[in-house]
Amino acid sequence: MNEETQEFIIIGDNGKEQTCRVVFTFDAEEKSYVLFSLIDENGQEIPGDISAMTFDYDDNSGEMTNLQPVETEVEWEMINEVVLTLLDEFQEEPQLITVTNEDGTDQVCEVIHTFASEQFGKSYVLYVAVSDKPMEERDIFAAQYVPGADGTIEDLLPIETDEEWEFVEDVLNDL
Repeated sequence: MNEETQEFIIIGDNGKEQTCRVVFTFDAEEKSYVLFSLIDENGQEIPGDISAMTFDYDDNSGEMTNLQPVETEVEWEMINEVVLTLLDEFQEEPQLITVTNEDGTDQVCEVIHTFASEQFGKSYVLYVAVSDKPMEERDIFAAQYVPGADGTIEDLLPIETDEEWEFVEDVLNDL
C-alpha cells in the first residue's frame, strides 16, 4: 500500500490490476475493514464505485495484508450502517438554492446531488423544496446547471432531451 496517497492494487476477476484509493478503515466484530474507491487510468476516482474488503494489519510494516472480499450479507449491512453513521456525523450544511417557479414565486430548495455527463457535456442537479417533511415524502426535481468557478450552482437550465432525462433518471435510481 502506498502510505502517502493510501492506494493499493487488487487483481480483478478479469485478471487485470485495479488501483484502489482508501476512503477509510475501521474495525468491527474482530475484523478490519477498508472502504475504498476505484481509480481510473488517469488517476481519478470513478464516481459511485465504492466497495469494501476485510484485511489484516501487519504491525511490522504498517501495511494492509490479506485483503479478502466481504463474505456475508450481515457484514455488508454492518458496513452500510457504519457508512451512514459517518455520513450523518460529517455531513456538511445543505447547499441551498433559490428556484423561481413557473408562477414567478421563489422557492428555497436543498441540493441533494450534483453530477456531470461527459456524453452530454453538461452538469446536472437533483434538488428538493426545503420542508419539514421527511426526505422520502418530498418531490425530487432535476435541472441542468451552469457551474461557477468554486463549484457553486450559478444558473439553472431546463433538461432538453428525452435522452438526458433517461440519464438523469438512471443516476437518481442509483442513489
